[in-house]
Amino acid sequence: MKMTSPSDLAELGTYFGYAPTALLERSPWFRQGEALFAGGFVPAPSLLKVRARLTPEGGGDVRVPLR
Repeated sequence: MKMTSPSDLAELGTYFGYAPTALLERSPWFRQGEALFAGGFVPAPSLLKVRARLTPEGGGDVRVPLR
């Protein structure tokens, strides 16, 4: 997701060596829904865009009966 701090990006590069520096450096310009995926769950580091959600926003209060 979007990261703008140069020191945070450098630290991420240290911990996540499988994410190329060139891709990490692009993250300050990510727009909403854009992300960098890297690691064992993708074949290669990839920039991607997440589509709109399919389900309606949930949540709400649950009624609790008074005793």
